[in-house]
This record gives sequence, structure tokens and C-alpha cells, in this order.
Amino acid sequence: MKNRVNLIVVFYVLYFGWLSVVTFLSPDSQLLTYFTSAVTIFYFAALREKWDVFFFILGACLMVLAASTSFHRGEFKFNFGVVTELHVWLYLAWGTTVVGLRKFFLIVMR
Repeated sequence: MKNRVNLIVVFYVLYFGWLSVVTFLSPDSQLLTYFTSAVTIFYFAALREKWDVFFFILGACLMVLAASTSFHRGEFKFNFGVVTELHVWLYLAWGTTVVGLRKFFLIVMR
């Protein structure tokens, strides 16, 4: 039980530390893209599990759906032109977030 608590604490420290760094690092999107790319590459090189690539792509697709969907006067509208205007680091951050939350769920459930 104590080992699981330690893993949960490590997860929270690493994940929210990463999220804070990305949030407050810089308004320069290129720097954020490099930083988030490095975090993503490190994760997939060192910590990847069986379904992580699927969940990473799912997270990026959820971001596309959230960015391109609007609800106005009782109807949904889709504007996929917004997708080309978004920065690459947002796709990477959403994908990494979904994978991180999945890993957290697996730690808690074990």
C-alpha cells in the first residue's frame, strides 16, 4: 500500500510540475513546442506501455474536436479551419495529459 501511495505522489509532483512549466514557461510557442516534444519523446522512450500510443492519439483528437466545435443558439457548429491555427505543443500536451491520466488510473487501480 505504501508503494502505491509513493507512486501517486511521484505522479502528482511530476505531472503538475510539467503542467506548471508548460503553462508559465513562455508565451513563445516554438519554445513550448520544443519542450513538450522533449517530454513526449522522453515518455515514449522510457515509460511507454502497451496502449499509450492509442491514448496519445485519442487525446490529440479530442483536442481537435474540442477546438473545432462550438455550440451556438442550440446547435453544434464545426469549424475545422481552427485546427490549422493551433500550435503543435497543444496537440502534444493533450496527448500527454490523456496518457498521464491513464497511467495514474492504472496506478490507483493496482
